[in-house]
This record gives sequence, C-alpha cells and structure tokens, in this order.
Amino acid sequence: MRQWQRWSRDVIPSLVQPYLSYRRLSNRFRNPVDYEPPMCNCGLSRRLKVTCTLFVPGLQHVDLMVCPCVPAAVQLLWMGYFPCAPLGPTLAVSLQLLSLVRQLFMRMPPNTSAWCESFEAYLAGMGYKVDTKEGIRRRFGNAYHWYCILEISLDEHIQQQLQKSISPPSDIPLGVPSSSHHPPDGDRCPLCFGGHSWESNNSQQSPSDVDAIVCIDACFTQKRRSGLPDDPVNPTATVFLSPEDIHAMECEVDGLRKSKSAMQRRSGQASKRNHGDDDVFEEGMRISTSVLKGCNESFTAADERRQKASTQFFSDTGVMALLCRHDRVIHLANMTSAGEKQHYALALIKSLFGHLPSNFHIGLLYDIGCQLEQSCRKWGFLKSFLPRISFAISVFHAFGHQWACQLIYHPRKREGFGLSDGEGCEHFWSSIKGLIPSLRVSGYHQRLFVIDFQVHHLDMKSLIGLGQWILRHWNHCQEKKAAASKGLRRCGVDIPTLQAEWDAQVAAQTKPTPRHSSKAVENIVLQVMETQKSLENYEAKLVVLEQDLLHGVPDMINLNIQITECHKKIMNFKQALQRQKTTLGMNGPADLARMQNSSYLQLRMHALAIKKRIRDRLRQRKFELERLERSYRHTVSEQRLQYHTEASVKRSYNKLCLQMVGLIHKGKAPHGSIAPLLIPRDSLFKLDVDDDIWQDVGLGDDADGLLPLWLADEKVHSGIRSLLELRRCEEEERRLLHEKKALVLWFSEEWGCMQRAREDADDDLAYELNCRASTLAGLCFMWQKQLRDFPGIAYEDWGLSDEDLHRIVQIPHFMCDADDGERLDGFESEGEGEDDGMLDDELLYVAEEFALADEYHQQNDMSLGELSWGDELDNDLLDMDPPSSPSKRVRR
Repeated sequence: MRQWQRWSRDVIPSLVQPYLSYRRLSNRFRNPVDYEPPMCNCGLSRRLKVTCTLFVPGLQHVDLMVCPCVPAAVQLLWMGYFPCAPLGPTLAVSLQLLSLVRQLFMRMPPNTSAWCESFEAYLAGMGYKVDTKEGIRRRFGNAYHWYCILEISLDEHIQQQLQKSISPPSDIPLGVPSSSHHPPDGDRCPLCFGGHSWESNNSQQSPSDVDAIVCIDACFTQKRRSGLPDDPVNPTATVFLSPEDIHAMECEVDGLRKSKSAMQRRSGQASKRNHGDDDVFEEGMRISTSVLKGCNESFTAADERRQKASTQFFSDTGVMALLCRHDRVIHLANMTSAGEKQHYALALIKSLFGHLPSNFHIGLLYDIGCQLEQSCRKWGFLKSFLPRISFAISVFHAFGHQWACQLIYHPRKREGFGLSDGEGCEHFWSSIKGLIPSLRVSGYHQRLFVIDFQVHHLDMKSLIGLGQWILRHWNHCQEKKAAASKGLRRCGVDIPTLQAEWDAQVAAQTKPTPRHSSKAVENIVLQVMETQKSLENYEAKLVVLEQDLLHGVPDMINLNIQITECHKKIMNFKQALQRQKTTLGMNGPADLARMQNSSYLQLRMHALAIKKRIRDRLRQRKFELERLERSYRHTVSEQRLQYHTEASVKRSYNKLCLQMVGLIHKGKAPHGSIAPLLIPRDSLFKLDVDDDIWQDVGLGDDADGLLPLWLADEKVHSGIRSLLELRRCEEEERRLLHEKKALVLWFSEEWGCMQRAREDADDDLAYELNCRASTLAGLCFMWQKQLRDFPGIAYEDWGLSDEDLHRIVQIPHFMCDADDGERLDGFESEGEGEDDGMLDDELLYVAEEFALADEYHQQNDMSLGELSWGDELDNDLLDMDPPSSPSKRVRR
C-alpha cells in the first residue's frame, strides 16, 4: 500500500514533465536520447544495479547513482526505460516495449503471465537467462501498470493545458466535456453532444424528436469473485459511477417506496372501493395495468432462467452500461446485487442529466422501459427529469412484451426514435467479452481500470469511423425510405385515412380490459371444458381397468394400485369441476352450454389458447437462446426447438384454423364468423413487431362481426406499416443531418482550441500539440472523404482550409488510411465475422443444457398436437386453401 501511494502521489506526478520532454527529444521513441547522469553532492547517493529489458539486444545491466535529488525513476526514464518500483527497482522495461504491449492489450485480453513467459522464452533463445525464481512476471506487470498510469496522466496534463485556452459559452452543458478535450479521450460523443450551439443545432428538428438517444442494459458475465484481497485506488478518471452515488440512489429509491407505500396503505380502502380489481391506466401511462403485469411476468420468468451471479460467490455481480446510439460509453455502474435492480439504471440516468442543459430531451431505450417508466411515475423517481425522458424498449427484447406494450414502446412505432434499435450495449458486451476470465479473479479497482482502458480504446476506434457510421446509416435509411414510399403508393390509401386507422388501432388494442369481460368468462369456460375432458378420460380408463379386473390379469397388485389412483383422480377432477362451475357467475352456465353445443366455438376457444401458449413458449425459449444467437446460430437445441414448435403449429393450431374455415364454408359456424390467421412456419421464430402471430384475428370478441379496416383490410394494414416506417426514416434523416452538422461544429471548435493552445505552449507541449493536431487533421481528412456524397451544405466550415489540411496530413503521425474507416467503425463488426466453430466452453455448456432440457420435455410433456379437440371433424378440411385476407374470411 505504501508503495502504491508513493507511485500515485510522488513518482507519477514527477515523471509527467520529463516524459513529455523525452517524447519530443526522441520523436516519440524513434530516436535515442543522449543522457548524461547528473552529479549530485547531497551525500545521500547510493549505487543501484538495474536489469533493463528490450527487444534488441534483449537484456542489459546499468549502474545508477541514485539519491532523493535524482531518483532512479527519472534517470531510467531519460534512458528510455520505465522502472518496476518507485525507489529501488531491479528491473526496468523499454518504453518502446511497453508501448507495444499496451497496444497489444488493447486488442486482446490482457495476459501478463503469458506475455512474460513468452518473452522469457524469447530471451532464452538469444542466450539470456532470468536469474530470479519467479521470473519477470510480477515486476513486468508492475512496470506495465504504472506506465499506463503515466500515459493517462500525461493525457490529463495536456487536457488541463488545453482547458486554459478556452472559456466555454454559457449554453454548454456544465458537466459535458468541452471542446478542449482531445478527440481520442472519448469523454463524450461528438455526434450527440458536439458543438456549443445547442439551441441552433436543434432548431430544425421536429417537436417529437429527442435531442439524443441512449440505451441501458446489464451484463452479468462481467463479474468478480469474492474473497479476493482489496487493491488500492488508481489515480485516474473513470467512466464508472462512484459507489457513493449508487448507494445514495438506492437509499432514495427505498425511501420513496416506503413513504409512498405508507400513503397508499392509508388511502387503500377508498381506492379499493373505487376501483376494485379494474384494469385501468395509471397516471401518465399509456398502457393498462394488466399489460404491464403481463410484461413483468414475461421478463420475471426470463430472469429466473437467466444465469446470474450469486452474491455468495461474487462480490461484483455484473456491469450496467449507459451508451449513446453510436455505441459510445457514457457511464458504467458496477453491480453488487444478484438481480438487475432499478436503482442502477436510475443512478445512470441521473448522472447523465447532471451533465445536460435544462432543455435537453433524452430518448431512453431499455429492455424493460415500460416497467421503468411505471416505477418512475408511481414512486416519484427522477421526478425533475421525467418530463424530458421518452421511454422505449430495445428491438432485441421487444418480443418479450405484450402486443399493447409494443404498440406504445417499440421504437419503430414510437415517435422520435428514428431507426435506433437500442442494441449498442449488446455490441459493447461483445467487444469486452475477452476480459471475462482475467477480471473474474482481479482486484476491485484493477477490474474498473482495465474496463476503463478498454472503453478508451473503443472510443478512439469508433471516433475514427464516425463519418462512415453516418454514411452507412444514411444509405440504409434511404433504402428503407424508398421501400416504405413504394409500399404507400402500392396500398392506394391516403395518409390521413391511414393515420386515423392507426390511431384507432392503438386506441382499440391498448384499452383496458373490463372487470367482467367476456374473455374472462371464456377462460373459465375453457377450464371447465378441459376439466370435463380429463374427467371423461379417467372415467373411461377406470371402465377398462375394472374389466381387466373381472377377466383377471397376471399382476393383480399393480392393477389394484392403478384402480385406486384412477378413483383418486376422478374424485379430484370432480371437486375441481364443482369449484370451477361456481365461479362461472350468472351467465356462465349459459355460455358453457352454448360452447358445448358448438363445435366451432370449441375450436375457436382452443385455437386461442394454443396460440397464446405458442407465443409464451416462443418468448421463453428466445430468452434462453439469446446468449447463443449471436455466437452460434445453429445449435442442436435451437434446431430441435424449431422443429418441435413448427410441428406443433402444423399439427395443432393451423389444423384447428383450417377446421374452422371448413365449418364457416359449410354454414356450421355462427353468422359473421371470421376464420383466424394461420401462423407461417418459415418466420415463426422472428417474433417481429409486425408479424401476424401477435394478432388474434377471429379468435376473440371481434370474431362474430365486421373487423375494422386496420385489421380487416390488407391494404390499410400494410399501408399503416409503410407509413410508420416512412416517418421513422424521416426522423432518422433529420437526426443524421443534425449529427453531421454537430460533427463539423465539434471539429471546428476542437481545431480552434488546439491552435490557441499552441500559441503559448513551450517546446515540449507544442510538440505534443502538433502531433495531436496532425491526428485531428487526419480525422478531418477521413471524415470529409467518407461524407463526400452526403447531402447537406456543400462547403461546411471545418475550421481549416483544404491547403492546410493536405499539408498537415502529410506529417507521419496519423497512421490510419482513410479507406480503413469501415473496418474501424465502432463495435458493430465485433464478433460478426467469427467462425461459428470458435465457441467458448460456457456457450457449449449452455447449448448442451438446452438440448437435454428439450429431450426431457419431449419425452415427458404432452405436445400440442396430441390434444384431441375437434378430431371428430372431417379430415378433408385439412386440404382446403386458407383465405388470402381477413376481409374474405367474413361469412357472407
């Protein structure tokens, strides 16, 4: 601990200026620097022998005379080495070698042990031998860590010097890093927060557009084992929220819930008398309580099956991230609870708004955005920021939500989100998955430091490709816009009619369910009929067993046991049937008699039950398979799941639908009956927001009458989809144009700040600023080339002339060619080109578990196709062609 404090407080600060000078004199490690050891007469000098490591010649020994006036760290730095200890190092590592390892560990999981073992073997091959028993691993790791700290400290020193050269305008967000920050720092996103003119930047946006779009998600694979020794704090900035901020939000959440709960208990009796168990809209919400309950149950079931970290074995159970829509990290929160607690997300959002102006509106994409908004409105969380937040759900997990929830919260249905999908966190988790093994056994602060280090690298990587990101999304937007416009023209329905039908659809499909609805009665009737069917089956089985008893069988003991169990089952089913009939209510017996006398109504009710079961099963299994989808698309379990579910659809649901079609054509169905939609098996597992599997056409209360145009007319139905797609594309266009303008403003301000700082800088600082100016100019050159064909102002003011730009980029400090923008563009390419065979052990283990579970359920569960509803109907009905559109399903 004392050595750590000496590094942090004394050595690193004292090395910043010498390191800055050494970088200039050596031309960034290209050239050797002539260094003469100083002579000191303080009388405290002592001789120190240090082993220095480098690539060529490998190892060499130097003798130093060190004293408090001229410490070993400073002398070694001027010689081109970095020490392994602050006062008396026995090993020093070449700065060139450390720079190489630093770049290497940015692009692969950091493994100091493997590197040192390989380097020792390399030295042994050259005839060198490391004397100590433990080798160089510990000393090299110490030197590498503090070299990284020195690099970060140097960068912070330069930022402080740049900060002195500007005075931010009054409209800049107080906490958002100003334009003095050098681009590779990645402390903010230039496309979301670039430029000082916030009001003018947003003046061309629609009132429904948000100023910036962010996403939140948690990852439970980035955890750390308990029982490990605590390590000291690193003297560097971090993107992680402090434990104090997270704890303060947790206390605030607990306090608000307790106070609100007490108020609700005091007024609970009056509220219960007024509302009872009615399905209602809570204050500020656009979906009813029953829909929110369904979404909560869906994700609760998924959470129970998701492997999360136990607090018994892990001190840190995961990481929650807040990213902008360009996949750039804004904040991270270290999680210490077993589940995904709301206070982590609330702390991230609060920290973000603490850095934004008072008129800044955020669009928030979260897997359970509906639940988070409900909690905020119910308990008063983020009360001052809530009017400036538009909640939505991420596209990747939209299938887990109820259909009514998707109508309101899906980003393709909700205004303001353009074509954002909220999957930036998934890209980020993929990019840092290589850190999982090493960070699981690291210290607390070391874990945060390594993740911060990787975030820094990924920010620089995405910064290089921002121009390509804008261009690629623009081209994608134009393709979707052209397809949507073509769809609108093809449908032949005017936009006002489509808008009116869309409003009617939202109003109809999000309205609360009445307290005593016909659907509730039908559910009870269905339970009664299922119980009766089971009772009849056991009674028939009992008759067969009693006949066997009369005729005699070899195993009479087993037969008597089966008869006893059968009597018990019959008794239980009779009691259950009696209880269910008592809950039917006044009209229940009549509904039951009507259902029992109508084969069509039986088929319709059972088809609805099967469709709901298929939806629930698909949700459940897609939650389970989400960890495998991106790494291994064709696991054995997924193939088996798809085969059995498609078989269930073919044998059961679609069979019942075709039987209902046959009854309609034969006139055996009620007047005005509508046949339901078949489920296409080829797109069964997509669960897209516009798939027919979400629509219960012909299976609900609307099955005995004319359907509205938004459901019955295929042209209106497709026209609404095209209209919504077109509007999202128009939103995306406005956002991309704004982001391009923000990028130009950001660069212009960065460049102006750099030029002002260079005027008063000394030689060492001026050299570093010149190198960074070359890097900045290289970014500008690349962005201009990438955005050459992008619409907008023909000649934007980037802050420097074309002549200066071409002159500066000739200086060999910017090592990336402009054509590499697509290759270096953000996180989206991470993992997409990997070989499917390169799986880690955890994914293989999960796949085997799923396969075994499927095999078990296949043997023990009764499949949907084995149910015998409607089997007595004509088999020739299965050969009929289904009607082509809902409007043709209405009986004339």
